[in-house]
Amino acid sequence: MLVLRAMTQDELDARLPALHEEYADDEVRAGRDRPETVRANVAALFRQLLPNGVATAGHLLFSGVDDTGAVVGWIWLALPGEKRPQAWVYDIQVDPEYRRRGFGRALMLAAEDELRARGVFELGLNVFGHNVGAQALYSSIGFQIKSTTMAKDLRR
Repeated sequence: MLVLRAMTQDELDARLPALHEEYADDEVRAGRDRPETVRANVAALFRQLLPNGVATAGHLLFSGVDDTGAVVGWIWLALPGEKRPQAWVYDIQVDPEYRRRGFGRALMLAAEDELRARGVFELGLNVFGHNVGAQALYSSIGFQIKSTTMAKDLRR
């Protein structure tokens, strides 16, 4: 069993450095940025997306808490707004010591319940092409591919 609890600013502040690094690495791996510029670009993006941290309007940040009271991970959602008609998963993380135990699925399903309770009935996300584990999880809980971005390295 897993429940969502509103994330505190201290919890977010503790998690953001790792999120910045992981996202920067993914951006470079996906060919969407260069190593020499990616960290500054990611920092600017996150300042834009969460200018008021956990109090940013239209964003929901939750810690996932298991039945022992342990925080096993977190999820960052955006409510529908001017830029997109559906809710959006900006990030989901299961802490390393809790991975491969169903908590990613539990976080996603709890987030869906939270959104339904708020009258939101569509949820979207992007997943990097190299993240096949996440793709499998999302497919297994009913997400469908709406578009695909492809690229080819012409140096070969």
